[in-house]
Amino acid sequence: MVQSSASDATDERFADTAWSIVLAAGASTPARAQTAMAELCRIYWRPIYAYLRRSGYSTHDAEDLTQSFFQHLLENETLQRASRERGRFRSFLLGTLKRCLADEHMQQHTLKRGGGMQFISTDELEAEELHHLRADHEAAPDEVHDARWAGAVLERALGKLRAECAAEGKANLFETLSPFLGGMKPHASYQEVADRMNLGLGAVKTLIYRLRQQFASAVRREIMQTVSAPHEVDDELRRLRSVFARVGQQAF
Repeated sequence: MVQSSASDATDERFADTAWSIVLAAGASTPARAQTAMAELCRIYWRPIYAYLRRSGYSTHDAEDLTQSFFQHLLENETLQRASRERGRFRSFLLGTLKRCLADEHMQQHTLKRGGGMQFISTDELEAEELHHLRADHEAAPDEVHDARWAGAVLERALGKLRAECAAEGKANLFETLSPFLGGMKPHASYQEVADRMNLGLGAVKTLIYRLRQQFASAVRREIMQTVSAPHEVDDELRRLRSVFARVGQQAF
């Protein structure tokens, strides 16, 4: 469970945000723009794809629309008009998608087959389909989108925490204790982990507590990369927790 305590991140750290990637994706230099766009899509295609699937599009149509949507952003200079001051990045992205889908001409001529850029791998697509099949079918498309968005935030935070631990020579510690970071019940008990690590139960509980605190900070940093100002982080955390609970996924 990520706690909504005050962030220890600085405004300087906040300056390196997803909006920075957006601005790079809208750059006039084609190579830089395509690299940034590929990074944006790698991070955020799942929420867009999940929204389309819940809106009634087939697997293949949703895949095509997702890929071509990001291609549309690149080719139509949409991101050059984007600004971090306009609010949350997930809202910007979904609002742009809705406008594209509402434009019949755009659907017929732009949102098809994704141009020459391939953003979604077969393995990732299959994994997302399993999410779709398990999701609460009463959830609205916007809620499913936000739940996938929260999942992407958690995934990136976990990946960065893994890298930080590895850089500190604590890779094995992270792999042993990381099952205690999620909402699901770990397969092993605290005592079993303590025995495996040849540590006392109290020491293991302390290590898990510290790792959870690090994970909470990592999640907050990821959320700061998608909102317009640091003070919006707590509101975004509450929203994403709420939608996770609504669609039946593990809360954080």
